[in-house]
Amino acid sequence: MSMFAPQLPAGPLADLTVVELGEGTAAAFTAKLLADFGATAIKVERPSGDPTRQRGPFPDGKEDPNASGLFAYLNTNKLGVMVDLATNEGRDALAGLLSDADIFVTDLAEAELEASGVSARHLREQYPELIVAVVSPFGDGGPWSERIGDELTAFAASGLAYGTPGIPDAAEHPYDEPPLHPSCFVTETLAGVTAATAVMVAVRGRSIGSGGCHIDLSEQAASACIQVRDLMPSAYGNAVYNRLLNPVSIGRMPNFYLPCKDGYVTVAAPMDIHWTRLVEALGSPDWAVSEKYATEAARVANWEELRGNLSKWTQSLDSEELFALGERTKMMIFPFYPISRMADSDQVRSRESLVETTIGEAPARMAGAPFALSRTPWSLRRPAPRLGEHNSLLADKRTRVTT
Repeated sequence: MSMFAPQLPAGPLADLTVVELGEGTAAAFTAKLLADFGATAIKVERPSGDPTRQRGPFPDGKEDPNASGLFAYLNTNKLGVMVDLATNEGRDALAGLLSDADIFVTDLAEAELEASGVSARHLREQYPELIVAVVSPFGDGGPWSERIGDELTAFAASGLAYGTPGIPDAAEHPYDEPPLHPSCFVTETLAGVTAATAVMVAVRGRSIGSGGCHIDLSEQAASACIQVRDLMPSAYGNAVYNRLLNPVSIGRMPNFYLPCKDGYVTVAAPMDIHWTRLVEALGSPDWAVSEKYATEAARVANWEELRGNLSKWTQSLDSEELFALGERTKMMIFPFYPISRMADSDQVRSRESLVETTIGEAPARMAGAPFALSRTPWSLRRPAPRLGEHNSLLADKRTRVTT
């Protein structure tokens, strides 16, 4: 059953209008976060359509630009217009939308924005009350500002690739083993969250008389700023946190993933009180009560051997048995959930972290809001637009749509 519910109360951002001009995840996710809580978000696509329409995943693997799971997720609750920015008519149409907007969000390259007459400089001159948020791989300024990039480029340049995996994962060699990237658009999504936060700060500033502004957001910087663990030792001392399995990197142990009968579990017993409980749960075997593991420092120094001994035990049980044992003994043991198991968990269903919807007439699930508002709840009010679905908006630049 579809969760689109236009009868629900207007969201807390219902008095804001957002114009989005983007062709990646960053701008689309920024506008989505605002649209999901009531802002009127108008997605502007060029005649070729947003590239995410072609990326899928698609129901039954059949390519359909109106049934891309990625596009549907990023663009629910938005209106959509198709504008040819290579023409004067198209540029005039976009200007008409901007004349009635509060926020403009884009992740197009500066050269493209200049060519279309919507650079930050131009918009700030023409619309002094407009909040202009430009998301780019490296920001406006610095020797890399004119470089073209994407998700992987910014992720790699931020240092996250060599910080992945981190604790509790480990590599045998920090550079011989390749850097890793999650399967999601982590840098662009993080940039979207950061940009949406910056936009709301700007909205607040405008409400007290500060006027519009230009938000210049670097995806590289947004990803770099979360790496406190790696950056601080580099800045303040000689300690290097890296992917090696060594006492400098791993901290107190056990605090690691271990194999079990049906996957992996995390076993976190970093302090003496936790270790004592774990030894009791093990049945106090001779190896566990030896001097090798009697102190926190000893467990770190002998971690590789300790990991092998613990793995023999965890592999004799499945993840639910280990979790139940942790509950009984007040230990931190929890399974590593694959996506399918997470999606079907009682916790996710109870909190409606995922919601039922339809994409291309096929049933689907997508992420809801991670937080709840009581009086103005999050809701799916409309599906992602078809290309040019709401081009009637362009007929009157003053049209305001109640969602």
